[in-house]
Amino acid sequence: MEFIHPYWLFGLLAISVPIIIHLFNFRRFRKYYFTNLKFLKNIKKETRKQHRLRHFLVLLSRILAITFLVMAFARPYIPGPRGMEGSAVRYVAVYLDNSLSMQASVNGHSLLDEARSAAASLVSAYGPSDRFLLITNDFEGKHQGFKNPDEFVKGLKEVTPSPKWRTSGEILERFRELLPAQVESRPQLYFLSDFQKVSFDFLPLLDDTTMVSFLVPLLEEGPPNVYIDSCGLGSPFNNLGGQQSIVAYLRNASSLDLEKIPVRLTINGQQRALASFDIKSGGISEVELPFTNREAGIQKASLEIDDYPVSWDDKMFLSWKARAGIPVLLVSENEPGRWFTRIFTNDSVFNLSEAVTRSLDYSVFGNFDLIVLDHVDRISSGLASELERYMKNGGSLLLIPGPEAELNTLNNFLDRTGSLHLQALDTNRLQVTGLNTDHPLFSEVFESVPENIDLPNIPAHFPIQGYQSPSATVIMDLQNGDPMVIENEYGKGKLHLISSPAGDAHAGLTRHALWVPLVYRIALLSKPAGKLYYTIGLDESISVSDLRIEQERPPMITLPGSEFAFIPGYRKAVNVGEFDLYGQIRQSGNYALVQDDRILGSFAFNYNRNESDPAIYSPDEIREIIAEAEGDIFLLEPGNDPVDRVVSGINQGTELWKLFIWLGIFFIFLEIFLLRLFRK
Repeated sequence: MEFIHPYWLFGLLAISVPIIIHLFNFRRFRKYYFTNLKFLKNIKKETRKQHRLRHFLVLLSRILAITFLVMAFARPYIPGPRGMEGSAVRYVAVYLDNSLSMQASVNGHSLLDEARSAAASLVSAYGPSDRFLLITNDFEGKHQGFKNPDEFVKGLKEVTPSPKWRTSGEILERFRELLPAQVESRPQLYFLSDFQKVSFDFLPLLDDTTMVSFLVPLLEEGPPNVYIDSCGLGSPFNNLGGQQSIVAYLRNASSLDLEKIPVRLTINGQQRALASFDIKSGGISEVELPFTNREAGIQKASLEIDDYPVSWDDKMFLSWKARAGIPVLLVSENEPGRWFTRIFTNDSVFNLSEAVTRSLDYSVFGNFDLIVLDHVDRISSGLASELERYMKNGGSLLLIPGPEAELNTLNNFLDRTGSLHLQALDTNRLQVTGLNTDHPLFSEVFESVPENIDLPNIPAHFPIQGYQSPSATVIMDLQNGDPMVIENEYGKGKLHLISSPAGDAHAGLTRHALWVPLVYRIALLSKPAGKLYYTIGLDESISVSDLRIEQERPPMITLPGSEFAFIPGYRKAVNVGEFDLYGQIRQSGNYALVQDDRILGSFAFNYNRNESDPAIYSPDEIREIIAEAEGDIFLLEPGNDPVDRVVSGINQGTELWKLFIWLGIFFIFLEIFLLRLFRK
């Protein structure tokens, strides 16, 4: 306990006055005459005891009354935390959590509104010379400086919900970066948040002794929530007229088991599928919504459920491209092998083009999803460079070396795109004994694989080295352990290498029943489906394939139905455009890449589902955690005294002068009561 006016304590010398009076009792005694002195001795003893007790209690009451009244004038108080004594300027930072979870409604107001109100009220606990820093999840440039109280309150009104979220460590680092080098008192940091367990970490606060932290939880328990967690395509084939489905995963973050919850799929503005699902408390449900690709080109879709009070994660936007056909380029030394033409010409899914190596136009490579090098004996350095670039940008290549292949040229190409290396032709006849049925090429071919399955017999093959690389996957191997068919990823594309020549003299695989599904699925899976959707805050660049940009005017990214538009950064590759978003996308939806009136591409953005989990730290849990803190951390619980009053008490300490006045008055009345009691 300390005193604002300690010189008033000299008034305690007045305690000597009642002591002197009680030590020297100047009251005159009266004489009383008794006719009978029989009981005089007993009366004298009783009177002496009562007299001493009365004098002691009255003396004590007077001493305490004087003591408390004098100390009340000295203004006693219990000081606040170390370093929070009053100074010319105090620096205060307020972290206003504006993440999506703060849109939850409480008593008709969003948590963000409650946080704004609390932040504005705590300003009254400080003086006009104090300076305030507003920190939100956006880390905006306009919030980089300390403001006076009026400017700070004005800035609170401009805060809007954000798809971003920050950890407590990032917030502390931001505060330290913007704090002046020299401050007279310890800086103070307020956290106004719902304190979600998925995003808030107390550890950086517990070890910090350089500042005073105030935790202001706005909720005592998290609201129930059912949300769309993620989505995917049921099939990798997005062809015109083909059957497709959206597989959705939904989570129930509530305490109730739910039944018959409807989910709707809308494609290009029309509802195309409707389903319902049951889901247990804390569980996850998988729902498949089938449909048919009715038209080629860009498909803009959304998946939606109805839920309250958390609704920002009830809708997920999706975008993909349905192709009218798969363009395939078949390259051979002289004539294309019939083992390919029979597959690609008998199915309308494929658009086959043929070329020979001596008159090959490299500029058209980007127009094809798959390039097949059939019975190629030599790969020139120019062709190797173009194929490498083609694969790096997402193209698929199927390579079948000819029996007379110049291995040095083929290996030069393989060295540029991975670690595979071909050795001299082995003419020993070997049986295929291994089939990777978990690989996408075969995962949907067999319902079950019999133990005595008939596999190809290969008359000759080129042994392959380097297939142990992490980028390589063996799809089919021979009885001696050599790979027969191998897939190697390179850049955004992939290479499929068949080690056995496909000509009539070495026909083994091409005459087997596995040949058709193998080649067919290599072609179907040649073009990556692309991302069904991007996540705001995580994906800051997008790739658009089959791109044709005219350089006169830069392309723009727009949100149809709104005025939102901006020019992204652009990096050009073969038939692919890389666009930097610069953090401009903050709202979920189906966006379009346009140039003049031409739509170049479409892509969907959704909010990060990390904050969909409503689990929060309760005030009791927070209190238990901060009990172990080395620094000064205060918990300002909702529903208690107003924030500004609590903060004032902490900053200025707990004043005791009112209590001391009441104690002084109490002992004065106690003295009066004792005098009257003993007089009777």
